[in-house]
Amino acid sequence: MQNDLFYQNLPEFSLFNEFAEINHYHSIPDDWFVVITDVINSTAAIEQGKYRQVNALGVASIVAIMNSIKPLKVPYVFGGDGASACVPSSVLAKVKQALQATVKLAKAQFGLEIRTGIVPVADIRAKGKDIRVAKFKPKAHFSQAMFDGNGLSLADSLIKQLNSPYLLTPDEQEGETEQSLFEGFECRWNEIPSRSKEHVALLVQALPDAQFSSDQIYQIVLMAINGCYGDELAYHPITPEQMTLSSSFADLQNEAKIRGGFVGQLEKYKYLAKLKLLRHVGNYLMKNKVKTDATDWGVYKQRLVDNTDFQKFDDMLRMVISGNAEQRNALQNQLKQLQQSGLLVYGIHAAPSALITCMVNDYNHDHVHFLDTTQGGYAMAAKQLKSQLAALNAEQLALNSN
Repeated sequence: MQNDLFYQNLPEFSLFNEFAEINHYHSIPDDWFVVITDVINSTAAIEQGKYRQVNALGVASIVAIMNSIKPLKVPYVFGGDGASACVPSSVLAKVKQALQATVKLAKAQFGLEIRTGIVPVADIRAKGKDIRVAKFKPKAHFSQAMFDGNGLSLADSLIKQLNSPYLLTPDEQEGETEQSLFEGFECRWNEIPSRSKEHVALLVQALPDAQFSSDQIYQIVLMAINGCYGDELAYHPITPEQMTLSSSFADLQNEAKIRGGFVGQLEKYKYLAKLKLLRHVGNYLMKNKVKTDATDWGVYKQRLVDNTDFQKFDDMLRMVISGNAEQRNALQNQLKQLQQSGLLVYGIHAAPSALITCMVNDYNHDHVHFLDTTQGGYAMAAKQLKSQLAALNAEQLALNSN
């Protein structure tokens, strides 16, 4: 049981610019497992305008996993078109059922397929990589996991191999689905326009060498971001004033399909009607700063902003930042120079708005909000990063063959 509480008992750090400091990271126990989910052909889905659905399913997989193992807390990270998590062996059967439910839901409600895989941490170490986790706690009631060691990246590539033994196959995804697995999933906010001109989804992966460590490279990147965009207050992508609840059936049906994915059509319509009503109730509570025994609605939007994962690290730096095209071009020029020097690869995708998807256990403190840009920000940035990485690998292969 003590092993199960590994993540819950981790020490915390509170300054984001320390995310690459090795002393914050602790090796995940050998008998734990890495869980990977991703929407298959997510780029094509995004190009068809289904970026909200892709994001929703990535978050839904986290919600299902976390609900299946309550009250245990484990580390996870949202990647835009999927998610990663690490879980102890004691809850593996429950996690498989949660993955089963998410796969069924994606197919039945959205016509999308989710790839799911489970890789033993011991196998990752046997293949020469590691998986370490840190707990970043920038606010009193919000913490998020950070990962390094390239273990998540290896696990992702392992489940995508042809005939991968780590892939969760259909014959393992049997049994009844409990709708309660998706309780707490919410997708009720309008797309959030930038305070400036645009939101940028940014991915950066350091390539350390004999001269520069990963930490040094990421510190250079952070200095470049601060130089182009200013400090965190200047580039933070959302503020309470920007948050508005959606009244669109088209937007709200994503939540209705996930929360009511295994009930009849009539129940979905009832849920949609309930969401329309809750919008009016929510607006009233927040506007009038109503304070109940359970929730202080006057500060809910600010707590939402505080509990947003707009900057994180999972073998690469992930950020959603707000600015303008001039700032983005200036940053991209600096990143390109660092990339040409062989110090990093990166991906960057600009969009007019940000998209927020939520996991809510209670409206007072225990709520987490997953941020991406519209038009598939992280997924499209990842496409650019992977292209740079592939070119680098091909160049290295050519050099080795000469």
